[in-house]
Amino acid sequence: MPVTHEPWLVALSLVMAFQGSFVGLSLAVQVRNAVDPRRRFLLAGAALTLALAIWSMHFVGMLAARLPIAVDFLVLPTLLSFLVCVLVVGIAVFAASNSRLTPLGLDLLLS
Repeated sequence: MPVTHEPWLVALSLVMAFQGSFVGLSLAVQVRNAVDPRRRFLLAGAALTLALAIWSMHFVGMLAARLPIAVDFLVLPTLLSFLVCVLVVGIAVFAASNSRLTPLGLDLLLS
């Protein structure tokens, strides 16, 4: 089963990941020193931006693959996968910005 890729979609996928990660991490760095309500906005912005970068990179990457069969994406599961991504990234940004991250803390966070 031969699979080819559209090079411009692969490149677009990478550009989206780089740009979104830059913006999201720029916001995430500011979360720790901010006070409410700015902290909440930064946390939400970082989570949404990073999740959108991760999710869109994967989604556009999947669209880049030219398969010999027809592939359809259902709207509800696709949106649900994005919401799960936002939730997981939000938890990670919150945990990383809440306290000093030690190797043990990182191990507990990842397990």
